[in-house]
Amino acid sequence: MPKTIRYFQIPLLLLFLFQFDSLAQKEPTSDELFLQARTAAFDKKDYIKARALCKEALSKSPNYTDIEIFLGRLYTWDQLRDSARIVLTNALAKNPTSVDAHNALIDLEYWSGDSPKALAYANSALTLNPVSEEILLKKTKILVDLQNYEEAYRTIDTLLHINRSNTEAFVYAERIKDLTRINTIGTNYDYEHFSKVFDPWHSVAVSYSRKTAIGSVIGRINYANRFLKDGMQFEIDAYPRFMDGFYSYVNFGYSGSTIFPKLRFGLSLYYSLPLSFEIDAGIRYLKFPSSKTDIYTFALGKYYSAFWFSFRTFIIPSGNSASYSYTLITRYYLTDADNYLAFSLGTGISPDERSLNNPNLLISKKIGADYNFRISKRQTLSLTTGYIYEEYFANLFRNKISFGVGTQFSF
Repeated sequence: MPKTIRYFQIPLLLLFLFQFDSLAQKEPTSDELFLQARTAAFDKKDYIKARALCKEALSKSPNYTDIEIFLGRLYTWDQLRDSARIVLTNALAKNPTSVDAHNALIDLEYWSGDSPKALAYANSALTLNPVSEEILLKKTKILVDLQNYEEAYRTIDTLLHINRSNTEAFVYAERIKDLTRINTIGTNYDYEHFSKVFDPWHSVAVSYSRKTAIGSVIGRINYANRFLKDGMQFEIDAYPRFMDGFYSYVNFGYSGSTIFPKLRFGLSLYYSLPLSFEIDAGIRYLKFPSSKTDIYTFALGKYYSAFWFSFRTFIIPSGNSASYSYTLITRYYLTDADNYLAFSLGTGISPDERSLNNPNLLISKKIGADYNFRISKRQTLSLTTGYIYEEYFANLFRNKISFGVGTQFSF
């Protein structure tokens, strides 16, 4: 063979080998296909393309259970539940210790309305990872759906002992507490001392709360000794629920004594927002022997870690102007929803205070603290204290110090 031909053949052969190697390198791996599938699903919301990429990846790596689980979730999100069930149970059979496979099956069965099966998968997952906050929270929600409130509360309590900074767990614990305690009897005693004008005030309240199909109803009897006079007031509170995360507060009170408002009425609407926020807005009406007052209120609440924050304002119209009061409350949960410390700062009056007998205080600044803790499985004790600096008459000021103790027993 002539040398010139051989010289041409060698470069051509090298070029062919280079092109073949380049084509082989361009074919994506299973991991690359998995990444593309996740991008298609999460960034572009293209579940059909994501499923196709997952299937291509599984044709290369049939035992890649992470991809199989993701494919099952894609079917679930598109409500192709039979396909999701086949894929996920196959993944679990290949890897029985996969918490992710259990987790995906929990979601599938819970969203399909089969809470007993979802609970079985949750219990199985917790044998593999007993401290999984995600699984414990999902188990709690399943138990609530099954109306097994006692076990739901125990489960969320376990979660909070693992991580008391879990915000969603605190929100859910409050909801379960409302569901589990059908009957509650409460008693409170408050003592208020004034630096000027008045002798100490004493008040006692006895209440009975009952959970109903539409929400809680509370009856309350208030007794007080003020201005060296005795008096009683009768109240009813109700918390009707319209749907999950949307409820109301209704209050009506009556007293034949001059040391209480003759009539009181309250109405608020509460709505839960994303990111653990809650808003409410409403009105309060107070009628005294010689006057009446309309008050408007707005509040914003937020759960964050082991804290709950609430900012509330009351607006009292007065002719062409209005007076405002503001209160900031911070609650810190020590272990669970029944054990917390709370601190408050505020200005102006609050018509929700049971000791209110004068809505026309000119200036007031206040600070308070509460400590609520469980003394038994069904009983809690609360201790409160507060300080108010108030203008009770034009340019005349006084100090008021209050102490209170209360207990609630649920059954």
